[in-house]
This record gives sequence, C-alpha cells and structure tokens, in this order.
Amino acid sequence: MGINDYFLSLLSNHTVGETASLVPHVVGAIRSTIVATLAAGARTVVATGMPPLGCAPYMLATFPGAPGDYERVTGCNTRLNGLAELHNGELKRTLDELRRAHPRKSLFYGDIYHPVIAAVASPAKFGFGDKPLAACCGGGGRYNFNFTMFCGAPGSTACADPSKSISWDGIHFTEAANRLIVSAILSGQ
Repeated sequence: MGINDYFLSLLSNHTVGETASLVPHVVGAIRSTIVATLAAGARTVVATGMPPLGCAPYMLATFPGAPGDYERVTGCNTRLNGLAELHNGELKRTLDELRRAHPRKSLFYGDIYHPVIAAVASPAKFGFGDKPLAACCGGGGRYNFNFTMFCGAPGSTACADPSKSISWDGIHFTEAANRLIVSAILSGQ
C-alpha cells in the first residue's frame, strides 16, 4: 500500500525529498485500515512493506537519476530505495505501537524489500537471469519498460522464460519473484 501515492508525487515533479513528506500520511492511512480491520473482528493482520522502489523497472525508466544515484552492486536507485526504507521504518514503528494497543491480536510485518534486494544483488543464487532490473514483458530499453508500449501492446515483447525474471511487466512481480517473497515472509527472513 502506498506505492501509487509516491509514484504520483514523483510524476508530479516532486523531488524524492518532497515525496518523503507523504510517508506519515500514507502510513497513517495504512494504520487506519489496520485499526478498522481489527475492529471488524480480524485477529491476525499482515501489513506488507514497500518493495525497493529504486529496483522497479518502471521507476528506473521513468525517473532516471544522476550517475551517483545508483547502488554499485544492484544498479538500483539509492534515493528511491531510501524512500521505500523510510516508509518501511515508519510502518514497523506503527505496527509496534498497534501491537501494544492490541495485545490479543497478531500483527505481522511482511518484508518485501529485503528478498527483492537479495534477488537483484545475486540473481543466479535465486534462479533468476542476468538482467534482474529488466521487465520480462515490455517495450524495450534498458529496463524493457515503456509506458507507451506497455506489456501486451503492439510492439512489446515477452521473455521466453518468465521464471528467470523478477519483474513481469516492469510494475508487477513474476510468479517466481512472488514465490521468493512469500517464502521469505513465511520463514521470517
């Protein structure tokens, strides 16, 4: 939750720093949703964190950074990942607060960020191919992503084996990546 809020802010020519000012509001909305879910009778809630925004093909293609903005090992944009980390830290603090307020409920944080970073940093270790930042299905370019030639549009192409890709269409994860993420969440890694 919240990815579109940050994306639209950046798309509206706000800086990453200006977009970061939305974090308390976005996490506040997530908090309100969790509280309403608990009030409706839920006993267990998993709140998933933000994936590494700076590793998402659509973010990389839409917001090219300066040469110093990219992490050496992963190739991800560090400023965009910093925004995701800020969000995740605030969400974890909020969940801690809610656990104290609702001691008989089970509230869990679902870490999406770290499994994806690990897969991007060492794709072969997790069964992915050698282009972890490129979408499997898309419209070309370094990240195989183009909003004007989105996956399925005339001229777009799809990779031969989606299980070797982390991103399906530059926005959504492949089944293989989702399997990795869920496995990491369920095993507590």
